[in-house]
This record gives sequence, C-alpha cells and structure tokens, in this order.
Amino acid sequence: MQQPRLSSGTDADAVAPALTALLSSSGGRWTLASDGQALERSFKFKTFAKTWDFMTAVSLQCKIKNHHPEWSNVYNTTFVRWTTHNPQGLSEKDISMATACDVIAKDFGELEPEAPSGLARELAGRMTAAASDCCTPKK
Repeated sequence: MQQPRLSSGTDADAVAPALTALLSSSGGRWTLASDGQALERSFKFKTFAKTWDFMTAVSLQCKIKNHHPEWSNVYNTTFVRWTTHNPQGLSEKDISMATACDVIAKDFGELEPEAPSGLARELAGRMTAAASDCCTPKK
C-alpha cells in the first residue's frame, strides 16, 4: 500500500484522521498518487454545465485558501490532484481542499465515481510540467 509523503512542516498525527477518511482504502474516494505526494480523484456530473459549476465552486475555495489543484476536464468529468509544490508533498491544505471538493461535488449532484483515466492523469501532469514554477516565490 502506498504511503503518504507529507510536505515539510505537516504534522502527521494531526492530519492522519482526515487523510485516512478520504482514502478509498477506508471508504473514501481519493487515492494517493504513485509517489505518495498527492491525492487524486475524478468527479463526474450529468452535464458539462454541472461540471463547470463544480469547478467554479472549487476555484472560489482555492482563492479563499490560496491553494490550487492540478486538474483537467473533459465534458462531464474533472480529474483533480491536490499536492503542495513548496514545500513539496502532501499538506493539510491538500487534505482540506480534497474534503471541500467532496462536499461541493455532492451539492452539484455528482454521479457514481469512475476510476481516473490515464488520459486525465497525463493531461494534468503535462500541464503541471508546463507551469513548473507555479508555487515558487517570484523575485
């Protein structure tokens, strides 16, 4: 079983209960990325409009929390990956935002989840590589 790799300064004991509750191995819907440094999950809705509403609601929370996901969207499905880039790893913010995504998705009528497609993961990964310095303080 993949183990979480927490970012520097994250209190493992403090985040463990919330992280465990999110994971599919404990009845949640999130999985750890292969390197253990991120939470990943796909969300599916009835229409593109509902999917866009979900993404808009999540983006508002991102603005409030000053934290953003790596994500991709195709029609009615959005793949979301939460990770912290600086310091690298999984942080309390990632766990909190993943929890918020679950609540928001329920409010927008999420359909039964499907396993994330390889294409969604690949697309999110390519976009992340292209934006490589998104969280490095600018001088």
